[in-house]
Amino acid sequence: MRKLFTFLFCMCMIFFTAMPIFSAEKVTIELWHAMRGEKKEVIDDLTAKFMKENPDIIVKSKAISTPDLRLYGNNYSCLYRQLIQGLAEGKQPDISQVYENWTTQFVEINAITPFSHFDNTPYAMSAADKKDFIPLFKDACSYNGVMWTAPFNKSVFVLYYNKDILDKNGVKVPKTWKELKEAAIKISQSDTYGIIYTPVVDAIGHLIYSNNGAFIKDNKPVFNDKIGLDALQYWTELANTGNGKAGKPTFNSYKEFLDGNAAFTIETSARITDVKNKCKFNYGIAMLPSGNSRAVQCAGTNLAIFSKDEAKKLASWKLIKYLTNTENNAELAMKTGYLPVRYSTYNSPTYKKYLEKYPGYKVGMDELKFGVTQPRTAAWESIRGLLSDALFDAVSNEEEPENALNRAAEISEELLKGVK
Repeated sequence: MRKLFTFLFCMCMIFFTAMPIFSAEKVTIELWHAMRGEKKEVIDDLTAKFMKENPDIIVKSKAISTPDLRLYGNNYSCLYRQLIQGLAEGKQPDISQVYENWTTQFVEINAITPFSHFDNTPYAMSAADKKDFIPLFKDACSYNGVMWTAPFNKSVFVLYYNKDILDKNGVKVPKTWKELKEAAIKISQSDTYGIIYTPVVDAIGHLIYSNNGAFIKDNKPVFNDKIGLDALQYWTELANTGNGKAGKPTFNSYKEFLDGNAAFTIETSARITDVKNKCKFNYGIAMLPSGNSRAVQCAGTNLAIFSKDEAKKLASWKLIKYLTNTENNAELAMKTGYLPVRYSTYNSPTYKKYLEKYPGYKVGMDELKFGVTQPRTAAWESIRGLLSDALFDAVSNEEEPENALNRAAEISEELLKGVK
């Protein structure tokens, strides 16, 4: 009997040893973003790699987009509205792209988790890791010294130009806003547009910031001062020169530039890869023109954790650290045109080699020393819309520039009362 028991015990041990070891229950998290096309493919590839390396975590990636640009403006505006609705209904994602001014609002309503939440865990971000983030981006993600978000798909505005059109008209690449206006007017006398641009708040900001101005000071709107008015009149004058060909405001500016319809356009560095792949003419990329000083607006979003469940919070944190590590940040930068958010990415042999092959990508990095971030107040999302409307009304001759700015400032002042 003892021999039989020993035999059965041994067989059981062999059986259970041979059985596959099942891990604990998997954690599923949802990532919301506003990427499309090649950028979405990169996100999908990175999350697939993450799941392969972290088999206990399932990532469901959801691309938020809108078929109606007239209603939402762009996919990021649609994402913002989805986040607000999701929070109201308790159906928010675990991770999402967010802008700085959204973050202010989400911090105030305790909707997101600060990264200090993980300080006393084995997964805490090291001091060296934090120091590796480019200060401009890290500071934009921090509130009172605490990081609430991680810089992700960041970019700056650059000047794209059609070399063929410039050569044909004997025009050099402009270095100042005055030179850009003169070049656009000269080119408009030929058979093409000088500059095609999107009539939104960023266009006003280019000139405000590069002339030592601001949108908001001491929680009050100041964009209707002389600097702001000059900025708005700059675009209005271009739109009314050369039968409207010196400066054409259109929400289809990027496509029209790719079609060869204009000498210049202003877009973010995130367009570089797309321009490289689709441009059928000789193009160039230059730093934005300067005014009395040089300042360049930053664009792009950061990653925030919306999870309320602790297991999902930790899984989300692991994904954020993975997406923003040196290797994956380099992959995102090289495949999309977004800027490196880490020094280690920019200085990596892989990225350096890439810059040698495509020097246009270096323009964005060169501009970072002049980078500025738009206001982080929670009211900025609404104020952006007011300023975009003011620009559109001015360039379409529906309203005098001064009246348009003053109207936007009056409403903005009310929005800013009692708002951080």
